[in-house]
Amino acid sequence: MDDKKIDYNLDTEGFCFLPSIFSNEQVLSARDALWDVIQGNYETGKFPENRFWEVGDDPTLIIKIDKPHICSQTVWNLITKPELGQALANITNANMIQVWHSQVVWKPLSENESGNAGWHRDAQYWPFWSQTGLFTAWVALSDVTPRSGPVRFIPGSHLWGDVKGMDFFDEITKIEIDTLDRPAKEYVYIIALLVLLLTLYSQYRYKAKNIE
Repeated sequence: MDDKKIDYNLDTEGFCFLPSIFSNEQVLSARDALWDVIQGNYETGKFPENRFWEVGDDPTLIIKIDKPHICSQTVWNLITKPELGQALANITNANMIQVWHSQVVWKPLSENESGNAGWHRDAQYWPFWSQTGLFTAWVALSDVTPRSGPVRFIPGSHLWGDVKGMDFFDEITKIEIDTLDRPAKEYVYIIALLVLLLTLYSQYRYKAKNIE
């Protein structure tokens, strides 16, 4: 199924796709810049807020770094592109868009389940923010296929109540759909150079990228 052609609704499904915003050149430049940050090369001379993977760590694990935009002008320019802000404002009916956080999640070829990220909601990591007016914009910097370990969402899960025990770093994914005790089905969305907007209360995870 080509999910790019389906018009998902932010209010009912908890996520939606935005129109094409970045050129291939911008995407490739940002990808190279983020790889520099991952390798510890900081163009601006500033360190990221947090690194959950260091150079020399297991290369089959998910690489996650917080606030890479302060390390790279290229990444800064990507996430502050006016066209992105306008598109986000249009879909959320906002008068102003402000970037308060960024992170790079780099998925390598994985062994077994080492590249998995567990079911989680972004809101569980940011409890100090209001439940309204805060969204995650997910920017794909490479083509994603079913073998690439795509992001998985549960449509409508942003309307659920509290769910305990979810964890991004639970790579063996102890919490599965059947144990969430919710009337939901797991969906897989294939994303290629798109911007994905989701509420902080949507349930989603990453699957491991298969070794070819």
